[in-house]
Amino acid sequence: MKRCSFARALFARVLFARVLFAAVLAAVFIGAPTAPTAPAAADPASQVSISDVQAGDGELRFTVAAQGLPPGTVLDGNRLVVDLDGTPVRATVVPAPEPSPTAAPERSVVLVLDTSGSMEGTRLVSAKEAAVGYAEALPADVRLGLVSVSEKPVSVLAPTTDRAAFRAAVDGLRAAGGTALYDGVQQALGLLTGPGERRIVVLSDGADTNSVATPAAVGGQLAAANVTLDGIAYGPDAHSPAMNNLAAGTGGRMVAAGDAAALRAAFAGIAAATRPAVAAVTVTVPGRLAGAAATLRVGVKTGGATLTADTPVRLAAGPALAAVPVPATPRWPLYVAVGGVGAGTLLAASIAMYLLVGRSAVRSRLRQLERFGAAPAQSAREESSVLRAAVSASEQVIARRGNAARIEFDLDRAGIDLRPAEWILVRLGVALLAGLFFALLLPWLVGLLLGGLVGWLATGVYRRLRASRRARRFNDELPEALQLVVSALRSGFSFPQAIGALVSEGDEAVAGEFGRALAETRLGGDLEDALLRTAERNASNDLAWLVMAIRVQREVGGTLSEVLETAVETMRERARLRRHVRALSAEGRLSAWVLGAMPVALAAFMFATRGEYLRPLYTTPLGVMMLVVAVVMMGVGVFWMTRVIKVEV
Repeated sequence: MKRCSFARALFARVLFARVLFAAVLAAVFIGAPTAPTAPAAADPASQVSISDVQAGDGELRFTVAAQGLPPGTVLDGNRLVVDLDGTPVRATVVPAPEPSPTAAPERSVVLVLDTSGSMEGTRLVSAKEAAVGYAEALPADVRLGLVSVSEKPVSVLAPTTDRAAFRAAVDGLRAAGGTALYDGVQQALGLLTGPGERRIVVLSDGADTNSVATPAAVGGQLAAANVTLDGIAYGPDAHSPAMNNLAAGTGGRMVAAGDAAALRAAFAGIAAATRPAVAAVTVTVPGRLAGAAATLRVGVKTGGATLTADTPVRLAAGPALAAVPVPATPRWPLYVAVGGVGAGTLLAASIAMYLLVGRSAVRSRLRQLERFGAAPAQSAREESSVLRAAVSASEQVIARRGNAARIEFDLDRAGIDLRPAEWILVRLGVALLAGLFFALLLPWLVGLLLGGLVGWLATGVYRRLRASRRARRFNDELPEALQLVVSALRSGFSFPQAIGALVSEGDEAVAGEFGRALAETRLGGDLEDALLRTAERNASNDLAWLVMAIRVQREVGGTLSEVLETAVETMRERARLRRHVRALSAEGRLSAWVLGAMPVALAAFMFATRGEYLRPLYTTPLGVMMLVVAVVMMGVGVFWMTRVIKVEV
């Protein structure tokens, strides 16, 4: 019953931690922009043109027109990319309502109108009105032609900018006969002989009945001439898979219109696609390009591609530009970084060689004394004068700060066989290497500072992890080792002799520590005090309580083996309960690790793949504030989860 209550309480705590951390996740990523949905691919006929280029006063002003973009597209600073001779420049973009007279390329459109017998009456009247509205909606510089399709196609009007002639040609159309639609498209293609953008717009209310040309042949001719075909299926029976394929193959579209109002709307949409998106752009000219000839390149982002246009320009050398010096890019940071990498590598290698080869025989002698063995003869090794000076300087710094005893105790707990001065040198070498490595990836000053901090903290984390792992292993093996001491005591051994038997027969984690305590007694120390120091080094409350029980037993009397056996049984029960609690809380601890690491890993992934989405978080005041709040809330959530999943036994 108690176990069920404990499990329910633990489950409730873990559930509360998950809810809290969900709020932390929302705070971390609420400031990041959501990835936009990928727009449709650009029209194959899309093109960009540059016009009205004017240079002066350190600026370059020009007009950009993008043809064939989706209707409603606006050219702004997020869509335009401008550079001069490959150098990105800052641009101020103002969308223009009307194109410049020289902004758009030459454009021609031929309307292929179905005038078969099925169009007679109100259908043809509605088609004529919609065609005239389409002509009025087109820009004035677009040349417009007309082909009538019945039994055979007729070229009614060659492409022209005269809208009155187009209206007159449309008014004269009459309906009769069959439909030679594909022949009409070929006829329209023959009228589009000029340069620039060329389009064909087809209006039909039914399938082809009289054409000699096949859809495949017409599609090949359209593709070869780079002509876009748009179509309008007028009426409920006007669906034509072949026309759909022709429109899709040329980058156009097929629109269905069931009545006169839908027909006018369809023509308006096609006219909007013909009207270019125009913007007036002003860029600041870099000082080094003042007065020089350069190539202006403008890119327009659309769909998954970027449309570009180039034009040669002559940049003006204004007074403002001449007064601004152009600093040369210094190369000394590169030399410093390369030299620092070499020096850091040499220092790290020297320290490693010193620690592995040039060490004093004192600690080796202590280890032999702990194991009661004979020390092998060691030849004196000459240490490097540079390393001796570095170690001496490190010792002086540690002595002035007065923390040598603390560092030595921390190293002792972690089982790191280094002196405090040597450990500080190792940490400095790792910090230097990390700083140089980060300097190659980031701006050199930021990289040096950040890498040095990461290297210094990483060595400290390594020492703490090693100390905790060593203490956990010692506490796990302690009950079985003490059981061996109990057996030795019952066999007639004294307590020091029983400890010696443990040192000879026990596992390394416990035997080494007890051997060290026994070695301290051989140097004149007290066994209980040595065992207390062992308990302190390994953070073992069980061993500290055991030493207290041994001292009480010596004062009041009793059988030491029974006292130790009772203590061993208590340790085993506590260890069993501790393992049971860890098993019950394993799922919560794993959830805490996942929830704690997920925001960091996801932010790192987005920064590497979609850095522009996270850029507002650290480039704008509001983003920085939100990021700070999110990090603080995340820290609070992680701290709370660590408290929830930590169960003391």
